[in-house]
Amino acid sequence: MKKIREELSKYLVIVKKESDHTRTMVITFKRLLHKQLGGKSHPTEEEVKEAIMQLKDVGKITALLPLVALPGSILTIPVLVKIGKYYNIDILPKIKK
Repeated sequence: MKKIREELSKYLVIVKKESDHTRTMVITFKRLLHKQLGGKSHPTEEEVKEAIMQLKDVGKITALLPLVALPGSILTIPVLVKIGKYYNIDILPKIKK
């Protein structure tokens, strides 16, 4: 039971970090759109690359959300992660600092 709680805690930390990164992604895309419309705000190339990588992570999170709502998701998600690793598929978002 302790290991399950640790795994759940780890996923909650990931969700919090991803929320922060997604907020930054939206701001970057907003600045990029503003640039395209002739505005003065210009994101750097690195910011755009990070925003695109975050958009990929948002897709992964979106795919996992329905599983979280199901009973037994505490066990299901770690099993899916292990199956994904076996097939060399990363189903969790990248953890950025």
